[in-house]
Amino acid sequence: MTDPTAEFAAIQAMHPSASLHTEGGNPVVLLPNFKFRAGGRAVEMALLLYPSAHSGYVTRLFFERKLEGVGKSQNWKEHTVLSRKWWAPSWKDVVAAQPWTSMLGAHLRAVA
Repeated sequence: MTDPTAEFAAIQAMHPSASLHTEGGNPVVLLPNFKFRAGGRAVEMALLLYPSAHSGYVTRLFFERKLEGVGKSQNWKEHTVLSRKWWAPSWKDVVAAQPWTSMLGAHLRAVA
C-alpha cells in the first residue's frame, strides 16, 4: 500500500502545478499543462493519473485529448473522471505497486 501524501509530494516536486483529488475514495492526480513527447513530437496537455483500479485496469492515465495512432496506444475510449471527459488508450499492466512517478512514465510509454 502506498502513501498517497508521499507519492503526491514526489509528483508535485516534478510538476509543481499538480493537484491531488479523490474520486470514489481513490486518489487522483491532475497534471495541468504537462509536457511530454508523443510520437516523436512535443505535446502539452492536462493528464490525470489514476493510481488505482479503474475500468478494468489496475492503474490508468487519462489524457485531455485523444492521441490515436501515436506510439503503441490503441483503442482510445472516453471516460468521465472528476466530472470531466478524458481519453485513455488500452494500455495495461502498469502496476500500482510502484512510485507514482514511475507509474506516470510507464503509462506515457503507450504514446512515446
